[in-house]
Amino acid sequence: MNRKPSQSQSQSQNPPQEEQSIGQIKDQSQNKNTNEDAATPKTSVKNKNNAPEQSQSQSQNQSQDTPSNNSSDTPLSRAPSFDELQTGKGQYRPVAQAVGHWLDNINMDALNYLNEQAENIFYRKGVTFTVYSDAKNIERMIPFDIIPRIIAASEWQQIEAGCKQRITALNAFLHDIYHDQAIMKADIVPASYVYASGCYEPWMMGIELDKPIYSHISGIDLIRDETGKFCVLEDNLRTPSGVSYMLESRNISETLLADIFTETPIMGISDYPNRLKACLASSTSKYDPQVVILTPGRFNSAYYEHAFLAHEMNVPLVHGYDLVVEDSKVYMQGIRGKVQVDVIYRRIDDPYIDPLAFKSDSILGVSGLMSAYRAGNVVIVNAPGTGVADDKSLYPFVPDMIKFYLNEEPILPNIETYQCRKPDDLKYVLDNLDKLVVKETQGSGGYGMLIGPTSTKKEIEEYRLRLLENPAGFIAQPTISLSTNPTAVSDGIAPRHIDLRPFILSHGDGTVDIVPGGLTRVAMVEGSLVVNSSQGGGIKDTWIIDDSDLDSQQTDKCSSLSSVGVNSSGHANYYDRVQPLETGYESLDDAPMILLLSTASHLIWLGRYSERLYYYDDVMKQLIKGDLKKSQIRHLISHLGFAVDGEVSLTTMKAQMMADLEQNIIPNIVQSIEDNVQEAKGVIGKDTAELYNLIKRLSSAGTYRAATLQLHACNAAMKQENPTVTCFWQLGRHFEQLERAVLLGEDSTEISFEFRHWINELPENTRWRELIRLTNQMIRSKKFSDFALISKEFNLILRQGV
Repeated sequence: MNRKPSQSQSQSQNPPQEEQSIGQIKDQSQNKNTNEDAATPKTSVKNKNNAPEQSQSQSQNQSQDTPSNNSSDTPLSRAPSFDELQTGKGQYRPVAQAVGHWLDNINMDALNYLNEQAENIFYRKGVTFTVYSDAKNIERMIPFDIIPRIIAASEWQQIEAGCKQRITALNAFLHDIYHDQAIMKADIVPASYVYASGCYEPWMMGIELDKPIYSHISGIDLIRDETGKFCVLEDNLRTPSGVSYMLESRNISETLLADIFTETPIMGISDYPNRLKACLASSTSKYDPQVVILTPGRFNSAYYEHAFLAHEMNVPLVHGYDLVVEDSKVYMQGIRGKVQVDVIYRRIDDPYIDPLAFKSDSILGVSGLMSAYRAGNVVIVNAPGTGVADDKSLYPFVPDMIKFYLNEEPILPNIETYQCRKPDDLKYVLDNLDKLVVKETQGSGGYGMLIGPTSTKKEIEEYRLRLLENPAGFIAQPTISLSTNPTAVSDGIAPRHIDLRPFILSHGDGTVDIVPGGLTRVAMVEGSLVVNSSQGGGIKDTWIIDDSDLDSQQTDKCSSLSSVGVNSSGHANYYDRVQPLETGYESLDDAPMILLLSTASHLIWLGRYSERLYYYDDVMKQLIKGDLKKSQIRHLISHLGFAVDGEVSLTTMKAQMMADLEQNIIPNIVQSIEDNVQEAKGVIGKDTAELYNLIKRLSSAGTYRAATLQLHACNAAMKQENPTVTCFWQLGRHFEQLERAVLLGEDSTEISFEFRHWINELPENTRWRELIRLTNQMIRSKKFSDFALISKEFNLILRQGV
């Protein structure tokens, strides 16, 4: 297997700016928090007295006179990275034999083709992330590499035990600092460190939770050092993301590597959504609690994951404006009325969850949510104030927490860390900035950090000034050469540095659950130690392979997958369409679907814009064929508002109308379709969403005709959705037709009857049913004034959902 040399790249960037005002909706929706970034940079260090050693690949580069961007004139040496797939003798590790044999027998064209197929799958599904450092906040497809990362089950047992131990101690620490504060009184964790943390919430003091768990969903970031030992780089206890990438990566492996996958005893992770839902339900004593996921919106980098998990768990995906607090209880506003919420899995940072308690200009949260939380009428997962436990300045104390609360030795060690608030540590860090990695204690996503060995002298000196201004805001670590995994690159297979984020679920009864796998992030940039997606990082599937008895396990695995593999993965939704249902019913068949007022509005607008695209595509076709007369074009201009001069020649008029359609009207319609599909992702099927994704891709390429043809497939899929979903979408389509017919002075009788039909199909006791009387009145009178009444009421009802 060929290996390529690598060279480190500078990764120093500025921290993202926080939201500034209530009017900056898009910026607030992005909610750039510490743990929502599924790709926090992973670098770390060793050896306090000596300079960190340079990687083997870098040494090779410099021996070939490749220039280095190291601030020092003397080349640094670093111990070779641990190879995840091969031993030092170039032999495949026992659990990696199957993958090794596959790599030895596949050519690069076939390997690159598999990666292209994986990219197409992500592209079709819309698996994207947002780069906040980009001024345009561009959505990008996350890079994926088909060569999996292999971990033996015997090694995983240590990881699992270490993560369970660590999160148990951290939850105990969180309960303690908001109650007895025993660890602070014992002077094991300095009180000043806790109180100085930006995530410490004093008002959490003394609040007795129904179940004393603070971080139910956690992600502990692990690296493997040069010796192969797993170490903890940092803890993520607020809103850790990336689990959707883990699950989607596994789906790709099952699809594209079916032969090798079925012959290998890989431990399953597909039941994670069920495990997550069980964990959320365990956070309260209430039987069959109503769970929701609270998202900051579609401009957040992890919005795909929010919608993905809501769909997989069959729970509502809500925004702040979907929830209301009355009598210290939280309700979501559905089309049938208010439904009480028991558990909120929030994906919003503390400052934004309640404008009455925190940032007064936040439009992401719910006014009064904290009063309901204090009253014990709703559970917020993860709990407010949890972030203090993953503050980087408190990370060095976690081993002491394990000893204090559990009376155990840590199973997974920390990385040596220097706290710049300590004078001696600060002096050492300042003297060795060119050898260390320095991070902000509240930093995230690779922003605001310094990687000394790959930084210029100017960058180091500028960072020195920042460090001197606020030493308590920084920590430093020696640079460890992260373990590598073979990765398919443009011209061969080369080692790339990786890390691992297992996802830990802490149940209300104190038990801890971990799926056998995690998110493996890979630094796709040659030589880089930074794996976060915003700086070029990608992902790999993580295979935990049972190594207790490989031969017999392979046979068992193969036979078990052959019987259930097809129906359990790619075709599950073909047989079982899931929708968010109201809890409290003995039979799921009796439980009504929960459709939020806001989502119903988006479905209506989706129907309207879909019908509008059809119509304007037909207008373009008639213009091209020359079927429209001058009087007809003037009629369209005067009644539908084209940016066309009605007094010019017919040829000029047609040209202006075509330009307006191609450059403004149709692109705006396609974008509106995309916007409303994104907002309705929680209730439409994944297959339907994939069909809509293609409309945006086709229109981006300028093929509007193809985009319109694709809309036929989307409409066919919408007609097969849940009847309530289909009904609101059809209502929007037919109102669009009715409005256009009235504006153009066409006979609206038939479409009026169709519109009334869909109103009658709506669920009982919804305000939309009030349109029947006005529609009947218009059918009888055929007056524009009666349509105006329908239009006014229609738009009033639409606005109630936002």
